[in-house]
Amino acid sequence: MKWVYIAAGIVFYLKMVLLSDPALELSFSIVDAVLKDSGVPNVVSGIILRNRLYDTIFEVIVFTIAIIGASYLLANERPLNKVHQFTDETSILLARLGATISALVGIELAIRGHLSPGGGFAAGVAGGTAIGLVAIKVALGSWAVILVFIRYRGLL
Repeated sequence: MKWVYIAAGIVFYLKMVLLSDPALELSFSIVDAVLKDSGVPNVVSGIILRNRLYDTIFEVIVFTIAIIGASYLLANERPLNKVHQFTDETSILLARLGATISALVGIELAIRGHLSPGGGFAAGVAGGTAIGLVAIKVALGSWAVILVFIRYRGLL
């Protein structure tokens, strides 16, 4: 049986050395075809849109189900202690400034994101950070939500 494997290896080696590469005979480029089909100026974004679209959609579905499950499990939970929010102007100003800058960066990345690989992901991170900062400021005050988490979980 060992001789069969050796013979198959030799035949495969000779095939790779002697026969030409069929990819060299193609008259069109895959990159040009993707660029023409997608209509996006960035080929990487076109390939991601063409090949990874369903993967991204199903990731969003999984994350949505996880968020719904977490909110369902934590719906009736209340913190044990009363949380006092910060009232100093410095924390309030920094939270507003951070949310504004993050929102502007998120919008800029969303506008230019289709021209660079991974731009949509970075825009989502920046936009999500802005939404989180605004939610913290509006709902509880500057850093009070962190105190709620720490005190509720018994870390402080």
